Amino acid sequence: MTKKKPAKKVTEPKPKVEPKIEFQEQIAEANSGSYQPIRFSKVKYKNNSDLFIDIRTYQRAYDDEGEDIYFPTKKGFQFSEREFKKIVGKYTVLPTTYIHPDIIKKSFALLKTGQFESAVLQAFKALETKLRKKIGATSEEIGVPLIRKAFHPDKGPLTDIELPKSEREAFSNYMAGAFGFYKNPCSHRDVDMDFIQAFERIVVASDLLKVIDKAIKK
Repeated sequence: MTKKKPAKKVTEPKPKVEPKIEFQEQIAEANSGSYQPIRFSKVKYKNNSDLFIDIRTYQRAYDDEGEDIYFPTKKGFQFSEREFKKIVGKYTVLPTTYIHPDIIKKSFALLKTGQFESAVLQAFKALETKLRKKIGATSEEIGVPLIRKAFHPDKGPLTDIELPKSEREAFSNYMAGAFGFYKNPCSHRDVDMDFIQAFERIVVASDLLKVIDKAIKK
């Protein structure tokens, strides 16, 4: 009598356990208004200290009341927020269209390499150099006294005398204050700042430099 072979045990595949999402926040969207927008979301999973960036195509549909709703599709991918920041930091183009070209030349390379204090210093040095050249000042005339001379409310060679006196005084104070508050500390001591703080100061210097360019010497 032939012995029957024992039946092989069939191992059921273990169900795939999806990681549980602790929170998900949409941070940007491309192709907005289309049937398949691409959404950028920040995702945090439970039992994982890392944050992830999810870039995914969504499909537009309609609910029972005819309102738009969007469902995530399988077309997408995730990677850590840390890696995402590296990519953005490497390939993001600084906004050059509204920054004065003298400042782009002097400061942007420093910004890109994280030398924020030096970037601010060079931006305001560009302003000071242009101002000295514009009014024919000597090399000994520097800083706030130079600005006060150029934009004196009543007799400054670059002052727009057609403006009300209160506005002439306000602009003179604004330029001198910006120079003294933003540039001087970088000249005399170490100043700790991040990219945003440095860029905000550089935008101020750019705005003032454009005013100098437009000013007509009397």
